[in-house]
Amino acid sequence: MIMSKATRFRFAGGLLALAAAAVLYSATSACEKETKNSEPLNIIFLFADDMRWDALGYTGNRISQTPAIDSLAAKGSVFRNAYVTTSICAVSRASVLSGQYARRHGKWGFGPGFGADEWHLTYPKHLSDAGYRTGFIGKYGVGEYNYASQQFDYWRGFPGQGSFNATDENGDPTHLTRLMGDQALEFIETTEAETPFALSISFKSPHAENEAIHWDLFDPAFADRYEGAQFEQPLAAEAQYFQHFPEDFTTGNEARERYQARMGTPTLAQESLEGYYRLVYGIDRAVSRIVAKLEAAGLADNTVIILSSDNGMYLGEYGFSGKWYGSDPSIRVPMLIYDPTQPDGGSEHEEIALNIDIAPTILDYAGADIPGSMQGRSLRPLVTGDGSDPWRTDFLYEHLWNSGSGYYIPSTEGVVNDTAKYMRYFMNFDDSDLVFEELYRRPADPHEVNNLVGQSGASALEASLKNRLEALIEENE
Repeated sequence: MIMSKATRFRFAGGLLALAAAAVLYSATSACEKETKNSEPLNIIFLFADDMRWDALGYTGNRISQTPAIDSLAAKGSVFRNAYVTTSICAVSRASVLSGQYARRHGKWGFGPGFGADEWHLTYPKHLSDAGYRTGFIGKYGVGEYNYASQQFDYWRGFPGQGSFNATDENGDPTHLTRLMGDQALEFIETTEAETPFALSISFKSPHAENEAIHWDLFDPAFADRYEGAQFEQPLAAEAQYFQHFPEDFTTGNEARERYQARMGTPTLAQESLEGYYRLVYGIDRAVSRIVAKLEAAGLADNTVIILSSDNGMYLGEYGFSGKWYGSDPSIRVPMLIYDPTQPDGGSEHEEIALNIDIAPTILDYAGADIPGSMQGRSLRPLVTGDGSDPWRTDFLYEHLWNSGSGYYIPSTEGVVNDTAKYMRYFMNFDDSDLVFEELYRRPADPHEVNNLVGQSGASALEASLKNRLEALIEENE
């Protein structure tokens, strides 16, 4: 049997990552390091789980209440076109740690985590090498975590999905997001003044407590918030678009099953959206406390804050709840960088930013070496206006999954650029066993409801994107 390209890459990914360890290079030369701030910058990376790009107030969401995050956005740099290269927690988190596409790091599912050799390619390892005190709080999410837990100076991570039902240091019940805020303050308080620090805070919010039910385990202190709010239904969530995907795609599809459990009735949908946004609000309250602590400690002017999410979330589009597939609700995420060394007033950027850019960005701000294995690029030159090299104009999206009858999730590969998007769906890792294809013009069809595949007027565009997809797959092996 001849394996498809995707199949070959699936098994080769781990070997590629190990081979890349031998070709490390410093993206910041010695003279460049000398011109950076004489005082090292502290770094806080805030990472949400299942937070859509438009779930925050600064994105134009008229219901979501996120004043602390909105304040950072107003003073920082907002990337309006930020995406993940794979929309699922474990794979995306591995891409964030390594700066690599999944077909390079090889972590397609929820199996083994990073081993010692692979860890040498991650951003926390290079921060430690650069003299930073490193901390990790929250959902680690990349397979076995025992090795990773030993690599941080401050570790408050947990395996798997964790639970919002937490207890504080006194054994009293508390909400997990509130506990993580407490731990962040503890990390800041226990860091010596002369030591630069890098803290990664990996929230469980606004992920549901488990996959079978809706978003019901929010902080009880916020139980009245959003009660009775009139949430706008996305255009693609209208019943006429429930069959946007063909029947053999939607029947038994995990995203369809979760929709029925979370949003299958108007009452369920209202409860789900209230809970989802209460979990988002909980993150904002934690951010507010962290910013206040930095200000009180005299660290606010020397601490870079980066915020993003591991993937998006369907909230009813096409009758789906979940992620995985190539629609914008699934793959588009918030991305902001608050750099206190830049003038106030904020800036917006239209360039395509990716989750694989987070690791090189963090290392760039730290003045640390960037492994040559990292496929992302530092966003710092865009923030500071110092970049002159051409930026990417498209990217590869991939989610390869060994689907089964009890957990039906077709695999996805596609290409996204400023003017169009093409996605193909197939069974397992065999990209010759197509289930569905979709093609949209952007930004003319922002809701992705007019599929142009097979239409004569779009044949040239379709052929061009298919060719580009094959080229991107080859480039990012």
